[in-house]
Amino acid sequence: MKHFQKIYVLLILFFYPLSSHGQERINWIDFAQLDSLLTVSPRETLLFIHTDWCSYCRKMEQEIFTKKEIVQLINKRYYAVHLDAESIQDIAFDQSMWRPLSKRKKTGQYHPLALQLLKGRKMIFPTLLRFDSEFRLKSIRQKYLNSKELAVFLE
Repeated sequence: MKHFQKIYVLLILFFYPLSSHGQERINWIDFAQLDSLLTVSPRETLLFIHTDWCSYCRKMEQEIFTKKEIVQLINKRYYAVHLDAESIQDIAFDQSMWRPLSKRKKTGQYHPLALQLLKGRKMIFPTLLRFDSEFRLKSIRQKYLNSKELAVFLE
């Protein structure tokens, strides 16, 4: 019996660091949830606009949005929403239904909501938009941000 207890303790000690690594994640929500949350409990919003083919977007998702201090900062202060600029999904937001121009995904054919949110700016990926609690645009960055740059942007 003592032998099994030792094995059990060793297994716990071995796997414990693996279980805690990467557990904290950004609480991404969709636009329908954002609509409701802004009404009930206003807070700033961070919007991450990306595409499937954008390597810098993937790099931010894998390397920056997984850092503990960034995850904690975003989850504490922001509603976090991500939007594929070339999405073919209908999106309900702000008392409107935003429908893509086509039901087939096509590079360079942007979702109307992405176009509206960027208000005539050029589509550059990744794009981060920071909105106040009343969903007014506060700041925008249209480039890859390392963790230090992102922390400054979020402050």
